[in-house]
Amino acid sequence: MFYTFRELCYSSSLAVFIAVSLAIAAVRWGHKCEPYARHMDYYFPAWKVVVYSFLTSIVLIPSVFMPKETDAILHVRMMLMLSSFYYSSMILFSYFGTVLKVNWWKRPLYVLSIPFAIMIGSGCAFTLIPGTQLQGSFCKLYFSVGGLLAVAFLLCFAMAVLMLVRALRHVAVANYSNPEDFPSHYAMQVIWIPFTHVAVSWIIVYIGSLEILAVGMLVLSVINVAFIIGALSPHRAKDVRQFEAAPDPDHNPELKHGTVEPCCAETEENSEFKEELVKTIRRCVEDEKAYLDSHLTLATLSRSCGVNRTYVSQVMSDRLGGFFLYINRCRLAHAAKFKLECPDASVEEVAIASGFGSRQSYYNVRRQLQKEGDR
Repeated sequence: MFYTFRELCYSSSLAVFIAVSLAIAAVRWGHKCEPYARHMDYYFPAWKVVVYSFLTSIVLIPSVFMPKETDAILHVRMMLMLSSFYYSSMILFSYFGTVLKVNWWKRPLYVLSIPFAIMIGSGCAFTLIPGTQLQGSFCKLYFSVGGLLAVAFLLCFAMAVLMLVRALRHVAVANYSNPEDFPSHYAMQVIWIPFTHVAVSWIIVYIGSLEILAVGMLVLSVINVAFIIGALSPHRAKDVRQFEAAPDPDHNPELKHGTVEPCCAETEENSEFKEELVKTIRRCVEDEKAYLDSHLTLATLSRSCGVNRTYVSQVMSDRLGGFFLYINRCRLAHAAKFKLECPDASVEEVAIASGFGSRQSYYNVRRQLQKEGDR
């Protein structure tokens, strides 16, 4: 059987796309450098989803050898139409959702993975069975079902992006005392990748010509390589040597039930409790100098106070200006005192001694608090 030049270009670019995807899956699976390998779920929380996402490109292999078959081409288009939103949602949620301790997304996406697998599996079967199954009214029905599923994945993708945008604006500083503890720089760098991947995939699906498929597959390969290059480095600030094995109260039922969960109604008794809690927070943070821990989080502080994290956050917002502002005001005060006592100390030394972790973090926090003071 002879192929035209455009068919050979399409077949070759599809082969490149599959080879790159499988190579990325292998690299992500095998790239477990020490000492981060002992804490893969912390430093690379999405690594299993990444492996799974790129490994599924194996279902496109039959289409490489069938550039003339209509079913094979339609299968590739269906795969791109569904997987662009589905995998983008899964990777964003599994990485940043884990960082933010957001778990509500798991059940709906896992449930939607069943019809996704059915659609992709049936498309692969239609490709392998001789003849043209995807034609006429059945083809319209097949793509209508795929379109409805794509809308569901679009909503998941929109919610993942919304979660990330909200985290960049508020959640990070509400839960972390050090801006570097939430990978905001990585989030801002990586957010363009799913948008670009989705845009290219849907242009391919909409136009559907072999020329566009050929060029689009190569573009998607480049985007995927850019993604894995950025994803191989750990983007979470906690030093692996400081990695604490202590359980988080939000993930440990015994600790969680052992914390105090007072009523939120503003009664006289509750007001007294709040005042006592403020004193407890001040003792932990100021007297015991908890702010010197550059990776102090709201969860850690609530565990020290023995009170539910949500309630501690509420009290700190009402009485102390908020977790982030309060902790970093303490650090700035310590830095000012440290500079008076050690006038020869460098900015880096002042920053580390005051709990900022780095000079850049010190500058960022000082600039942010100055903006807050100007409002």
